[in-house]
This record gives sequence, C-alpha cells and structure tokens, in this order.
Amino acid sequence: MEGALLIDKPKGLTSTQVVEQVKRKVRQKVGHTGTLDPIATGLLILLIGRATRFAWVFQGLPKTYEFTVQFGAETDTYDAEGKVVETYEGELDCGKLKELIPSFRGEIEQTPPPFSAKKIRGKRAYELARKGIAVELKPVKVYVYDFELLECKSEEKTATFVVEISSGGYVRSLAHELGKKLGIGGYVKELRRIRINNIHVSEAVSLEEFLSSEHPEKYIQPVDKVMRFLPEVKLNSFQVGKVLKGQSLLVNIYDYNGLVKIYDNDKFIGVGELQGGVLKPRRLLV
Repeated sequence: MEGALLIDKPKGLTSTQVVEQVKRKVRQKVGHTGTLDPIATGLLILLIGRATRFAWVFQGLPKTYEFTVQFGAETDTYDAEGKVVETYEGELDCGKLKELIPSFRGEIEQTPPPFSAKKIRGKRAYELARKGIAVELKPVKVYVYDFELLECKSEEKTATFVVEISSGGYVRSLAHELGKKLGIGGYVKELRRIRINNIHVSEAVSLEEFLSSEHPEKYIQPVDKVMRFLPEVKLNSFQVGKVLKGQSLLVNIYDYNGLVKIYDNDKFIGVGELQGGVLKPRRLLV
C-alpha cells in the first residue's frame, strides 16, 4: 500500500499525531508534506510507502486558508490556543479593515510568531518560547497571492478572510499585524486550510472516516495523480535506462523549465527537472 492520502484534519490534533494514527492503520511508512497547527482544520497531504520520497515536491506549494480573527486582544501564540497578553477597548471599524487588505497583497515582509517551528540557533522557536526565553525572529519575505475579507462583525469584533499565501507564510502573523494596524490587537480564532495549489479539501476524507474504514486503500491515490500540477515527460526505453542511472538527457521537444513527472511510457518512475531542454532526474521510485 503506497501513494498519497488527502486527509481533512480535525481540530485539536497535531500533524504528527495524524501521521501516527494513519501509520498504525496502514502499517507502512507515512509522512506529511507540511504541518497544520492543532487549532487548524483542513487539508493535509500524507504520503505512504515509497511516495514519501516526494514530500519535498509538495512543501513549496502555495496554500489557501479561510480564517476568522478575533480583534480586541493579543495572545502570545497569535491564536486562540495562547495566553492573552493584552486587551484593547477600541471598536472594530469594518471600513478601515477593508481599506487595509490591499496592503497585505503581493510580496510582504512578515515576522513569524514566537510560537513557530522556525529555528533559532538549532532550536525550534516554540521550544524556547515555552521555556519563557525571549524569542526574536527576523522578518522574512512571503508572497500573498490573494487576500479577501469575507465577513466583518463589528459588534463581535470578528472578521473572516480567505488568503492564498506562499509556503512559509503564517496566517497567525497576518492576524497579528492586522490587529496592530487597527490599534486593537487580534488573533486567529478559527483556521481552515482549504487548498494546496490546485488540490482542494473537498477531495479529502475525514480522519475519522479513514480510520474506521475496512478498506482504507480505496482512499489512497497514486502519488503522480496528486502531483497533477506538474507536467509529464514520457520517455522511451533507451532514455529511461539513462535516467535510471542518474544521467541527464536532452529532451528538447518539451518547451518548459521546472519540475516534471517522468514516465516510462505510461508508468510513473519519478520526478526530474527540465532546464533548457535537458532533463535531470531528481528523485526516482526505483
């Protein structure tokens, strides 16, 4: 049993806990392709068996989230799981909030939350933060492809958004910065990942349904089918022989630069990189 499994993660579990439960079910090696905070629900792409070799292909993809911000307070984790460190009396001005949104689109500098997986001198930031050690993280550049306000409730001081952001971007930091700019603080109250590139959470199975299934294999897809965002390169037997030896080869009939899926006729054998008509194997199944 190997391939890709799309899971709709429930609230309250870490990505690692989901992996461990799936591993016990399938009795195979399982890995995730990018974490979700315990507070978050939504799409988690798990890879099983030899498919774990392609986790890196998914890790750099843009991700889309729907999230709700509670304004009027700040927490140490920038979400509802954390400790409230400051409260504000000001009202939520929905008009002013809407005017702020365009400034968060495009390339922006973002400071990761203190409770994050970023490393500082070899230690995870959240490990230091939990010990009460002051954490200073440097701003990083991320790209916000789209950011829209879906709903604003001034009386409840909440607003719901949808954002598509590059890999490494933090929704919690967006909420924190919005609160700062409005002068009333803010933190993530609800968070759901609805898409990774062109893979939508509606295609996923709930963790509960998967774990209770007598035929879990029916939910596991060939990994190349889930990597549908990559173009295909089909090779003949002679070319396949060279690729399997780790050799590059000229395939200038393909006018494309970037990662590609490599096929031995119709059989998927791995991922390579095309540059200037030259195909270089990156990771193979065999």
